[in-house]
Amino acid sequence: MVKISIAQAKSITMEMPEKYAELALKEKSKKDKAAASISLPKEEVLRTLTWREYLVNDVKISNKTKIEGNLLYIDADLAKKAISVNPIVKKVTINVIKPGERDIFTNTIMDIMPIATKVDGKIGEGFTHCLRGIVVFLTGTDEEGKQIAEFGSSHGILKEKVAFGMPGTPGNEEIILNIDVVIEKGAGMERRGPFAAHQVCDWILDHIRQELKKMPPQEAVYTHEFKDVRRKGRPKVLIVKEVGGQGAMHEKILMPAEPGGVRGGKSIIDLGNVPIILSPNELRDGGIHSMT
Repeated sequence: MVKISIAQAKSITMEMPEKYAELALKEKSKKDKAAASISLPKEEVLRTLTWREYLVNDVKISNKTKIEGNLLYIDADLAKKAISVNPIVKKVTINVIKPGERDIFTNTIMDIMPIATKVDGKIGEGFTHCLRGIVVFLTGTDEEGKQIAEFGSSHGILKEKVAFGMPGTPGNEEIILNIDVVIEKGAGMERRGPFAAHQVCDWILDHIRQELKKMPPQEAVYTHEFKDVRRKGRPKVLIVKEVGGQGAMHEKILMPAEPGGVRGGKSIIDLGNVPIILSPNELRDGGIHSMT
């Protein structure tokens, strides 16, 4: 046996007879062969999610919602029609905020979300299309000007309230589609208030989603395939994510019909705040939507 213990050293040169070096190399080769002979556990693909992104470099308010090339056109009449989505909604405004226009006032930021849609399959599997270069900001007040579900003072000058370009936040060059909702007075701190605003936003985005579904795969600027895999005999990993379900300011919608949507989803509150198991792909695909 050879044992060498060095607490602290600098510029050490060690020599040994060739026969000992050969023995060491042979031993390493045996270990490498043994490791290679161990069969890896068989992988079982449970579900596959294919994610495609399409670039948008400009957004215009128009008389029709459509996507042409890298331009997104949004029908101006959607703001007026959206009032009928929920009776407590009194006014809806759609604003397009370009990267150099963030020195402006905005109401409470209830949500920041991408525009994505299922082309095939349900949340967590199949094909999802998403627009790159644009994010949606949902903001709003009640009829008396009180901020909806305001508990973090997120209303104010936009560039001072969002750390753009940081991990988890919109990029500095992304276009913001701001959907601002005015609801019935006194409803801003009740569950029905923020929920109504999210319903309006979801309804407007559904019109864009219908156009996004039509985008051909070859025009995607980014495509990635995610697989939920089971490996028999390997340790099972469970990530615990604690989500709020306490009322108007802490509500989550689980497994909506569209990524990050509202329609078709279940409220964590209505489910009794019980533990829910989601697959990795369901989480990646917008299976949890925070309402504030």
